[in-house]
Amino acid sequence: AVVSTQSTGEEALLILLIGQALLYKEGCVSLHEEDAVMCAQTNKQTHSLLNMMVLLMGRFGQYRALADTLEKFLKFSYEDLHICKQFGLALLSSGQYCRGAAVLEKCHETKADIPIALTIAKTYINQLQRYEKAISICTACLDMDSKHLRSRLYLYKGIAEAALTRSTGQRTTVNSYSKAAVESLYKAYSLDPNCPHILYHLALRLATVGEIRKSVRFARKVAENPGAVQMADIAHLLALLFSAQHKGEEALSIVELYLIDYPDNLNLLITRVLLERVVDGPAKALVTCKEVLIPLIERLSGATPRDDQTFLPYSDQWTSGKFQLTQWSDRVSTHTTASFSGSTMGTLPAESISESIDSAVGCDQSNWGAQAEVWYTIADVFLSDGMLPDSQKCVDEVRQLFPLSHLVSYMNGRIREAEGQLDEAEQQYINSVTLSPRHVPSHICSITTLYIS
Repeated sequence: AVVSTQSTGEEALLILLIGQALLYKEGCVSLHEEDAVMCAQTNKQTHSLLNMMVLLMGRFGQYRALADTLEKFLKFSYEDLHICKQFGLALLSSGQYCRGAAVLEKCHETKADIPIALTIAKTYINQLQRYEKAISICTACLDMDSKHLRSRLYLYKGIAEAALTRSTGQRTTVNSYSKAAVESLYKAYSLDPNCPHILYHLALRLATVGEIRKSVRFARKVAENPGAVQMADIAHLLALLFSAQHKGEEALSIVELYLIDYPDNLNLLITRVLLERVVDGPAKALVTCKEVLIPLIERLSGATPRDDQTFLPYSDQWTSGKFQLTQWSDRVSTHTTASFSGSTMGTLPAESISESIDSAVGCDQSNWGAQAEVWYTIADVFLSDGMLPDSQKCVDEVRQLFPLSHLVSYMNGRIREAEGQLDEAEQQYINSVTLSPRHVPSHICSITTLYIS
């Protein structure tokens, strides 16, 4: 067969593959002293060849093939720490996070390397959710001299500690991790006060613990110099913070401003509807749902867009502009708009903000999760306007996607309560608490229903 290369990069890669095959066939692996010179020469050739392959295969995005190649040649250079690090990074790039983190951790144990430690911690936080491991790795490296790297260690340590507040059930443990997270992020801020990522996560954490004014101050600093932080995330955080300060109109103006640049951002779209429900009334929120959220569902599900005459899914009141809404989450305290569920604009508690913004790390952004969140929002709008049958049909759509979500039971309980079926509502709230013991609104509604009945 004749191989025809299309670029100099492909030609170079082909030459390297030929050299790889020859080296693997003729390379020397021996423990005898008389073969030491040949083994050293093989090791040197392997080091040069693999470094060039890392550059080229990384350029073409062939990380899995690169990881397989590096693993195959480790027998020639098992003492070469640089090649072992490249192998671990290739594993991470190809999605093999457990193996990659284990390889890099062994490299770090052999010779301390702070950038590698940061990579391991980031992998443990974002992909593997092993927060205790991330904290231990960051803590072990905090005695270094570089302020820049130490600030990043404190940043990752604070993020991991903040994540542990959502994964533990004991209140005392939650409080200790929350306090430790704030302290770590403040230490990171003292070492690098201009880092946008540190400012952003510090603002998130302060909002979680109820320090709204301080959080707004840091969030505004990020907005002035966002760096690599997404402006949509900053705008969303600011909107939540202003709403908690009884500034619904200001929060809504921020959301509408940034929706010009991020028209498909789910957080901003749903937050806009929730704010409009409080600021402008349910009718305005219903119109926005019809114009924005329903087309979004159609795009997410791959359905063919329908016109107003054929798409009257639940009520003729679509055409009259009546409509309302809420939040969605398929896990405990998930998405940003969850903070507005069942609350008024001026009384948004810091704990609800916590449920919203903490999900910025590792939340489910699949199409199913997005569709469920939109349907749940529409269901809450219908419920707020007293359109109970329409709200129930929206909840049924959510149930088809996530039948075991605690929010499905919670919304069913609210609908039953609005219908006057208090016994059935109480049972639905109990089901929600069983599925998610930390869902505070379910506890409150269950106690209220029991008291009324």
